[in-house]
Formats: sequence, structure tokens, C-alpha cells
Amino acid sequence: MSLFRTKEWWRTECGHGETFDGQSLLVVPLFGDNKKDIIIVSSHSGYLRIYSPSSQWNDEINNSTGYKITDLIIETQIADCIIDIKSGKFISGSQDQQLAVLTPSKLIVYKITLNTGTIDYGDRCAIDAVYEHQLPRFPASLIAGPFGSVKGRDFFCIQCLDGTLIFYEQESHTFNQSFKDRLLPERLTYVAKNDVFITINPGWIIECYRYQNMAEFGRVLVENTRDIKDRWLEPDWSFNVGEAVLAIQPVTLSSFEVGIVVLGERNLYCFRDNCTSIKYTKKLDYNPLCCHAYVIEPDGKLMVLVVADTDTLLVYEGTTLKWSAQLPFTPVAVTRANFQHLEGVVVILSDEGRLEACYLGAEPSLFIAPPMHRRGFDYQAAEQELIELRKSGKNTGRSGDHMSNATLESELLINVNIPNILEQSSPSSLITTNNDVKYPELICKINIELSSYTSLHDVQIILDVMKPLHVIEYYYSFSNLRDRQTIQPMIYINDDLPLLSSELRVTATYETDNGDLRIVQKIIQLPLRIVLRACPPENTTSFSATIKCLDPLINFNQLFPEFIPDTSQRQPSNALGLCYIHSGHVVTIVAGTNTNRYRVQSNDALSMTLIIQMLVGRLNSRLPGRIVTSIGQNHLQLIHSHIDAHFAIRERIKEISNEIELMTAQLRNVEKKLLRSVRETNVRSLASTGLPFIFNSTYELLTSQLDQLQAAQVVIFMRN
Repeated sequence: MSLFRTKEWWRTECGHGETFDGQSLLVVPLFGDNKKDIIIVSSHSGYLRIYSPSSQWNDEINNSTGYKITDLIIETQIADCIIDIKSGKFISGSQDQQLAVLTPSKLIVYKITLNTGTIDYGDRCAIDAVYEHQLPRFPASLIAGPFGSVKGRDFFCIQCLDGTLIFYEQESHTFNQSFKDRLLPERLTYVAKNDVFITINPGWIIECYRYQNMAEFGRVLVENTRDIKDRWLEPDWSFNVGEAVLAIQPVTLSSFEVGIVVLGERNLYCFRDNCTSIKYTKKLDYNPLCCHAYVIEPDGKLMVLVVADTDTLLVYEGTTLKWSAQLPFTPVAVTRANFQHLEGVVVILSDEGRLEACYLGAEPSLFIAPPMHRRGFDYQAAEQELIELRKSGKNTGRSGDHMSNATLESELLINVNIPNILEQSSPSSLITTNNDVKYPELICKINIELSSYTSLHDVQIILDVMKPLHVIEYYYSFSNLRDRQTIQPMIYINDDLPLLSSELRVTATYETDNGDLRIVQKIIQLPLRIVLRACPPENTTSFSATIKCLDPLINFNQLFPEFIPDTSQRQPSNALGLCYIHSGHVVTIVAGTNTNRYRVQSNDALSMTLIIQMLVGRLNSRLPGRIVTSIGQNHLQLIHSHIDAHFAIRERIKEISNEIELMTAQLRNVEKKLLRSVRETNVRSLASTGLPFIFNSTYELLTSQLDQLQAAQVVIFMRN
């Protein structure tokens, strides 16, 4: 909030119950460059009002005279709705200024004649329609200027609701132009010095198109001489601003330089006239609403008026904030005018029709900051106190970590007991492997005992295993835990996926009497017999991994004692075959006594993961730091191929998600336009606006992208 407020010079209300936007305000010397500026206001209800403010300073009342009834020189309703207004030389052979009014169905050019009246009755104006254009599409904005660098004439560019540009050279239609990936209208402006159009695409990239290129491309495209791939015009230059753009305005800095002011949601940019580099950038710490740029002569200083969402007007010279003042209301449009008795007046318009011309006075606001009650402050004592607090914090942190570890181990004890004998789910449940060998389906029943010496509250136990293992009851909760509590979860296999880990992760969370939240975690290795059975080893395999021991090898009856009773007498003592019960894949472990190496081999690479993990873990427990492992080149290539495929599908999902986000935003904007068109009373039908076609095409593209996203997610789920 600013300390100062703007001072009112002239104010009025534009109708009652009408709505206005940023395109409803136009300040221009309509009756000649040597005349004063005229305020032209259009409304969404179709009313056109032209004001000629005559306010001047009155020394008797020490204030301005304000609004007079004679300041309103024209008030008429010319359409159901006025979308945009522009002034220029729109009649051939005439150097006077005319007014172009854009309605939902027509572009009408009016000739406004000023009849100077007496002092009592003021000036009178006559408004006459010269010509009009019936529009084939629903318009969104109007741009006027000397396209093609013509002298003494101004042409029209109408941006339609679907982003298409329609060009008129005064009374004749010339060509249409569409941009790539453009379904909705965007900010558009024309720079007369360089004869270029500057706009922003849906990807928040500013693009520049030369009018000559657009005209040539549009005319050739009508003749159908281009291929389908060449139907889109490429920009002459582009710049990625990375944010939504609220306004684009060209400003003539000198006879040889033009600046392009771009107002974004977070930054204020000024581009050079070559449109390839930034003159300066200003980071905004507020949400801007609208802006207006102008040049102070004769110094050629570029000034920018920016209106913030806090009803504050900020005046910038380059990146320096020169002034800030509080506005009386929230405007939707701001500009600068030179009136008869005062120059450099700021004109603002609200969405409800409040029109005010003000200037930047130095009158402070009514808010007065309360006086500060200063008291003596001892900096040495404060510094000593700060040092003591830092020491206390360090000591508390160290003792807290030590106490927390000891407390966690003593407050809640988790004892896990896994029986050596697994239970069969049912006498008739048998699993048939790929080798036509039938095994009973086993269930591992685990006893987990929880004990505590103190009372614990809200105790929650979560059991987590990796697929294809499944826990029948993975969540337990106790409102209060005292002494001992036993739970008996059961684990079994419910899929034929390869098992990558046999860990059971037990996580316990609880609350102490003091209200502290604690977490205890314990990891247990499940018995391998739940997924593996001993079988004859295989000699021919595709993948292998070698583990070298620096000490003599350990026998299999010591490494895998649980599988020794299942081995037959004909099985060699230097090889152990393990078969997955559900998938039937066989993994062979060969012990080379001469080379002190273990070789793990299989025809399925993923099936080797669990065996290698358990073998390395058991060897490390008996021979810590005395083993070296190596993996075959083909195994590494397989891993790399899986990583590349996974990365490609993730990139594809990211690309599809970005497309869906863009399509969703476009569909939402089209729905808003449809709702607005339905609410407005127009003689044209809804189908003639082209909105249903845009809605259907956007919806079909969005549905197609969703199907592709679902297919890609299924692929990545299967890979995981």
C-alpha cells in the first residue's frame, strides 16, 4: 500500500449496470493532432460514449472544476455489444481520424464530425457510418495500423475467437492467416516502424511475424499451391518468456529506435527494436493487472505505468520505481492523456464503468504510522545471551539423538520368530511349474512379539514385502500397548513374478505419554523355502555372475542348509540347483574349488537377483571383506536396455502429460467462450461462431491423448 493517493482531476460514471474490459478505453486526439485528447469508452452493452474533459483549476475552491454535463459529446447505442474500438485513417483520400467499432457480427467505420458550439451548450458531434464488414467468424480483438508501411492510410486486422487473423485494406478483404497450434486468441500488437506483428503463442513464447510474409503466405495459401506440411507460417524470431503475458505495447523511443514493452504475470520486459534482445527486465513482487508505456520528451525517457492488484499505481523509469500512489478503485484499463488545461493526466476505467482522470499528487493517505517506543538495548548482553542459547541448542541436539536411540530400543521391543517348518495352505493346493513338477503352496506364519516397559498410545504396525510376496494382514493398530502383544501375520506368493528381495520390513509408530511421536523399523529375511526348491543344476545357461573368494570356499550345506535335505544323491557336490516354485526358472550355483569362485548362472537374468543377494550376504557374514564379484557383459547390456526402454517410456508419458495439460487449458477456455456466447443476446447462431467445431476437435484430441497416456502407463506398469 502506498503512502500517497492519486488526486482527482475529472470523474464520471459510464452508465449503470454495464460491464467494461481493457479494450473499452481509448484516448486519442480524434479531431486532429493539434487538438486536445478525447476519451472514448465502449461497453459490452453496445453503448459508445465520447468525452471531452474541460476541467480546470479553480483557485477559489482550491480544486478542479470536475465533470460538466457538456463534457459528454456523444452517447449512443450502436450494437448489442462492442468488443473493441480503434481510431485511424480508414477512408481513402481523407487524412481525418475515423473510429472503427468491432461488434460480434460487424466491423463498422464511423466518421465523427465536430461542430463547435457556444459556451453555454458546448460542442456537438455528428456520427455517421461510412462502411462496414460482415464478419465470417466471431471476433475477439481489433488491430489497426499502416500495414505494409503505407502512407496516409490505416488497415484492419481482426483476431477471431479461434486465433485466426482476418485482414482488411479499408473497404476490401485481403487474406486470412492462421498460426500453428493456435486455437484461442492471444495478445497481439503491430509495430509500424518494423512492419511486424508481435504475439504470444500458447507455449508462452513471444513470436514476431512480418506483414509482407503474412500477406504473401496468405494469398498463396488461398491458391492451394502449398503442401499440407507448409501450411503454417514460421515466425521471424521468437523469445521464450515462460509466463503468461497480460499486455504487449510498442513505444517509439526516438526516430530510429522502438521499444516493445511486455507485461507478464511476474516480470516486466522491454525488448529492443531489433526484437532479438532484451533492453531490461524488472521482477515484480505483486500481481499486475494492466499497464501503459509512454515517453517523456525531449529526454526520451521510457516510463511505464503498472497497476497492481492492491489498487496501487506504480511508475517505473526503466527498472527504477519513481513513484507509487493509491488508486480509488481497481481499474481494468489505464492510459495517459493530454487535456486542454492539464497534460500528463492518468485515465483509469473500472469494470463497472467508473471513469476517472487523476494526477500524481503529494497528499499523504489518512493512515498514520504509530510512533515507535524506543528503549535502551544492551548489545553486549544480547550477544552473550545468543551465544549461550546456541551452546544450549547444540547440547540439547547431541543429547537428544543419543537418548532417542536408547529410548527407541528400550521403549518398544520387536521380536520376530520365523518357524523352520512352513505350513501348507490346503492339502489339495498344488503348484505346477513349467517343468510339470508339482509342489505344495506354502504359507509362512510369523510370530511378532511387541513388548514395552511403559505405556504407549496409538501403536500402529505396518508390514511391507516386495511382490510377488503378499501379507494377508499388513496393518495392526493398538490404542494402548502395555507389557506384551503378539501378532501372527501370514505371507505367501500370489504371482509368478521374479522375486527380487525376501525382506520383511516391520515399521512401528507410536506416541509416548509426553506426546512424542516415535518410529521403529526392523528388517527380517524371510525363509527362501517359501519361493525356492532344490532341483538338478543346469549346465547350459545364458547369464552368469562370478563371485571370487580370497579364502577357501564354504560348502553348500553351510551356506544353504535349508535345501540340503531336498538334494538327491546323484546331484554333484560342487553344484546346487534352485528352482522358483511359481515360475519354474532354475538358478545354478557352481563352486570352483580350484579357482575359489562361485558362479551363479541361469537362463533368466532377473531370477538370479535374489540368489546372488543371499549368497553375497551369507558369504559376507562368514568371510567379511574377502569376496569380489563380477557380472557378465551380456547381463550389463540387458540392464542397460531395460534402463533405456524405461527412460523412453517415462519421457513419452511426460510429453503426453504436457499435451494433455495444454489441451485441458484450451478446452476450459473454449467452454468459457461458449458460455459467454450463450448468455449474450446475438442474432447469429452459435454454430456460425465456430465454437462447437473448436470444442469438438479439442475434445477429440484430448481423448486421444488420454488413451495414449493410459497405454504408456500400462507399459511402464508391466515393466515395473
